[in-house]
Amino acid sequence: MENKKEKLEGIEIKDDAKLIEEGYITIIAGPCAIESWEQLDAIAKVVKNLGLSFMRGGAYKPRTSPYSFQGLGEEGLKYLKEINIKYGLKTVTEVTDTENVEIIANNVDVLQIGTRNMSNFALLKKVGRVANERNKKVLLKRGWASSIKEWLLAVEYITLQGNTEVVLCERGIRTFETDTRFTLDLSAVPVIKKLSKLPIIVDPSHAVGWSDLVIPMSRAAIAVGADGLIVEAHTNPSQALSDGQQSLNAKELAELVRQVKNIADVIGKKIR
Repeated sequence: MENKKEKLEGIEIKDDAKLIEEGYITIIAGPCAIESWEQLDAIAKVVKNLGLSFMRGGAYKPRTSPYSFQGLGEEGLKYLKEINIKYGLKTVTEVTDTENVEIIANNVDVLQIGTRNMSNFALLKKVGRVANERNKKVLLKRGWASSIKEWLLAVEYITLQGNTEVVLCERGIRTFETDTRFTLDLSAVPVIKKLSKLPIIVDPSHAVGWSDLVIPMSRAAIAVGADGLIVEAHTNPSQALSDGQQSLNAKELAELVRQVKNIADVIGKKIR
């Protein structure tokens, strides 16, 4: 594997698995759904060359329609493990069921709990237990109709199982607005900072639902105090099997990193 990596100036690659680190903005990027090894490898090269440390990729995809692409399952997990070995990227994927917690934990670094499962208390408890046993991190997304209090109480189901790093993710809530997929509640960031000591990142991709809105909302998220971002990226969004309309292409992802870095510089932080 080629060792020489092109990096944007001022961006450092960190080798540790800590999801959120003091003084840094963490950007997690990758496809909504893993479609093939070639697709995942192509976007992994982009993520690595931008100097980022974490990559997302959906192996199991809970979809509103049962006829939509549901992911590659165990094959996708295998690809994530290979990406970790090949590029040194820490990997993030969603846990959708209590039955697949262990196999996911065997293959990735961060266990993500999606908006549909924020109140799946059996899943929260099992993820907390497995994450504690295997030193994994947990990313907990806000339910699309959940209050901040309900969100914070959901965290307790995870942390009562042991000393696990839990990071919250604001991903938009349902309102009457229809011009965006959801309404991104950026006020949740300072409120979480006020009510807890938990780190919080923002998912602008799922919140707005349109790729051209992702970069401006990413800037806003970092300006309001978010500890990081998780964004969807694909080398060919128009051909994506899931959420292509909200996915950034390689050029757009590089532009997002550049713009977010400018804001991070102002507040004395670095991008990773």
